[in-house]
Amino acid sequence: MAYNNGRENRKWLIWKEAEEKILREHGVDETTIEKIRIDDRADFNSNRRFYHWTNNFGEYIEGIFPKGTDYKPTSPLMKEELRKLDEITAQVRYMSKHKISTLSDLQADREKNRLK
Repeated sequence: MAYNNGRENRKWLIWKEAEEKILREHGVDETTIEKIRIDDRADFNSNRRFYHWTNNFGEYIEGIFPKGTDYKPTSPLMKEELRKLDEITAQVRYMSKHKISTLSDLQADREKNRLK
């Protein structure tokens, strides 16, 4: 689902007003409340930028690589990174299949298979 800034902003405002009401009831001065509001707004804006970017990135990738498409990188660096990832994935599958939970168990299993 797409990130909806308007909806998230309304939710944030409702939460913020409730928080400020509680702070006022407990005697917190207005300058402190304003500082907290500014910090919280900065956090909200940072999150908004992150979710907006990641949402757009996901749609971008889906548009380029529809499901079932085999991606073949042209960059040597990307080819090497994908090769490493495939190797790690194979190790994880092997460990899962043989119920190996630690790297030391994996090394012992490799040694046992090497000696066969």
